[in-house]
Amino acid sequence: MKKKIVYVINHAAFFVSHRLPLAIAAREAGWDVHLLIGQPGSAVMEPLAEAELKRQGLPYTRLSFRTVGFNPVWELIGVLQLLWHIARMRPSVVHTASPKGGLYGGLSSRLLRVPCLVVAVSGMGFLFTGHANGLKGMLKRLYSLLLAWVYRHPNITVIVQNQDDKQALLQSGAVQPNDLILIPGAGVALSNYASVRTDDSQRLVVLPARLLRDKGVEEFVTAAKMLKEQGSDWRFALVGTADYANPSAIPEAQVKAWADAGLVEWWGHREDMPLVYAQADIVCLPSYREGMPKCLLEAAAAGCAVVTSDVTGCREAIIPGETGDLVPAREAAALASVLAKLIAEPDRRRRYGEAGRILAAARFGMDAVLKTTLNIYDGLLARAASVLLGGAEGK
Repeated sequence: MKKKIVYVINHAAFFVSHRLPLAIAAREAGWDVHLLIGQPGSAVMEPLAEAELKRQGLPYTRLSFRTVGFNPVWELIGVLQLLWHIARMRPSVVHTASPKGGLYGGLSSRLLRVPCLVVAVSGMGFLFTGHANGLKGMLKRLYSLLLAWVYRHPNITVIVQNQDDKQALLQSGAVQPNDLILIPGAGVALSNYASVRTDDSQRLVVLPARLLRDKGVEEFVTAAKMLKEQGSDWRFALVGTADYANPSAIPEAQVKAWADAGLVEWWGHREDMPLVYAQADIVCLPSYREGMPKCLLEAAAAGCAVVTSDVTGCREAIIPGETGDLVPAREAAALASVLAKLIAEPDRRRRYGEAGRILAAARFGMDAVLKTTLNIYDGLLARAASVLLGGAEGK
């Protein structure tokens, strides 16, 4: 069976930040690789991602479905385009990630009887954060029903990034245990972060993420305001784009207003993240829910102390009391209190950073993630070939 793989992802920026090394490794292992993506999620990040795809020589096709929102016309056109391209390419493996990529790519794979399907659950998206009433609740239920049908593909592997998602899928009965595997995140190129830190404190706390309410950005700014009012001279920086197409996005005008008021610094989107972590004494992500946040894995690899929410995904990115501290989500006062204590204890920050490096090397290295995922492809392909051979012999 031909080694041809199609990745189906919401947009190019996510693919480049989380899956690009995998696609390159697959190509080096003899796979013919193509990418099918939806419409851009960010006017800042998408052109950079497209340029990187072209630099790496990875072919991609942009379809009409949107990263967020649900315009029935554009979504239907996007799904029909996806069906046409997959039918034309005839891949042996479809690998999906991101909520819409997983749903649309999974539905297309079942309808077209693609031999092998990999669904990476890298986060549940806007539908699964906050309250789900009205139209949002209806879409959430419909999404769950359709995804359950996707999971019944006869030759599938579902990749989750944390124990909470793994247990939820097992308890729901949507995925069979043998079809489910936990890989903690997209992996970190450890060598990029091995020697970036210095012993000199920059008195800096960084939140590196897309500027969404669901990332806890408002709580971070409120906590910074509280600490400054208490006399702290530490700096607090938001590192990420504010133009992301998401109902949870913080308006750029609001971010600029926070920066103009001196509450936080806004560094925008950065391509040189190892240098960002080199300056950070503390990396903070007070998110409401994650798959396995890459920024916290990078922070650990860079030797940064971490403060993050006690929620799905985030809690597994640290060892509480050893590499970082957990705080309740959506509670700015609690966040300010935990940050204040860690700010006041440089020795504890240093211990957290040293332990974080060890944790990253043990659990989050890129090489292990790539090897495991390529083995998944080969295993599914072998199973599909065995079924075909068995059918031929039966005739």
